[in-house]
Amino acid sequence: ALLYVVSFAQFFDIVNGTSVSVAILPIAQDLHFTVPQVLWILNAYTISFAGLLLVSGRLGDLFGHRRMFMFGLFWFALWALIVSFSTSPIMFILARALQGMGAAATVPTAMALIATTYPAGPERTKAFSIFGAFGGLGAVCGILLAGGLIASIGWVWIFRISAIAALILLMLSFVVIPVAPAKAEKPKVDYLGAITATTGVTGIVYYIITGVEYGWGSAKTIPVFVVALGLIAFFIFIESRVQSPLMPLRIWKLKSFTTSVVLAFVSMAKFQGIIYYANMTFQEVYEWSPMKTALGFLVHALLAVVVFTVLGRLLPRLPLKPLILIGFLLRSGTALMFAFVNEHTSYWALPFPAFIMHIFGVGLSLLPIQITAVRDAENKDQGLVGALYNTGLQLGAPFGLAILNVIAISTNGNIDGAVRGGPALAKGFHNAFYAMVAMGLFGFLLSLVIL
Repeated sequence: ALLYVVSFAQFFDIVNGTSVSVAILPIAQDLHFTVPQVLWILNAYTISFAGLLLVSGRLGDLFGHRRMFMFGLFWFALWALIVSFSTSPIMFILARALQGMGAAATVPTAMALIATTYPAGPERTKAFSIFGAFGGLGAVCGILLAGGLIASIGWVWIFRISAIAALILLMLSFVVIPVAPAKAEKPKVDYLGAITATTGVTGIVYYIITGVEYGWGSAKTIPVFVVALGLIAFFIFIESRVQSPLMPLRIWKLKSFTTSVVLAFVSMAKFQGIIYYANMTFQEVYEWSPMKTALGFLVHALLAVVVFTVLGRLLPRLPLKPLILIGFLLRSGTALMFAFVNEHTSYWALPFPAFIMHIFGVGLSLLPIQITAVRDAENKDQGLVGALYNTGLQLGAPFGLAILNVIAISTNGNIDGAVRGGPALAKGFHNAFYAMVAMGLFGFLLSLVIL
């Protein structure tokens, strides 16, 4: 029961994030967002989520994973409900940022609850496979949910359903998550480390996300990036000196963990790219409605349940490195197939088999990477491990999309000017998919050399 409660928590976190990416246009129209403000429909949540993961994960280690997980559910539900009643862009953006804080508290502590409940070996591997399956399913179900809700009762129910689900999971958590024994001594909090880490990571995510619009060398972004790097350097210096560090540097001596964080970054950059540009291909090149686009992803969602469930039983008995290598190759193949899609290409000829290949690739790469990340860490560090692993994922997603957006936008257009929409955008999308092929091969080489 504990496993399914924490897995559903991650599921709804991801469903909420993915749904909003599909609902950007209706939200912007209903709340009268200006063009510069539209980016913050997604950015507000991403920045607060990524920036607070490290602190939330460590606080869970210090004060109890159960307590932090339940606080995260409550906070997520509260602000999801407030977001649904937004009457202006500013209200939406602020509430969305505060909602991201709730997600930051639940995801790393969910991983920690699994790692501390199940012993290392086949049991933990199977548990993380189920947890990962819910995450992968959430990414695709978010698109299906958004398509259905936008076409029927409106985008506000994306947030209201998330709030209701989080409150139900909160009530179940009281029953299914055991209370850990009290610690013998009062935990010490590294406040200076918490402040520098949070502001540093937040600054880096802000730079990656806003660099697409303003330019990564502009006066609006470079100062933020320089300050963020300085804060991260100062944070590492602090952690090497204080008695009770927020991030004990010993954690990076675990080669399996360090490698997994790097691979998670690359993997999520590619995953986010495939989902986003497949969605754009359906809506712009095929000119499908949001509902039809959602149905186009259905095979991806349904197959995720089957593939991840089967892998959950097989992974404990298989060597993980060969699976990760095969997974990255399959994911490169997926991007290559999408690179040949145009308005005349049948959905059944390329996108449909590409999705089948993709879900096998994700299962064979991302699940073993997640299992490898927590394998060697001690129980007292599992919240931190979950936080750092998810920070890698959260940094990878906007970084991947930022790079791909630059490639797609810069290679679209004609002699008279930029193409605004429709099948003509396929040229830029094709180049973005070629870049994703390269990302997959880069992940393959990294795994081959350093894992």
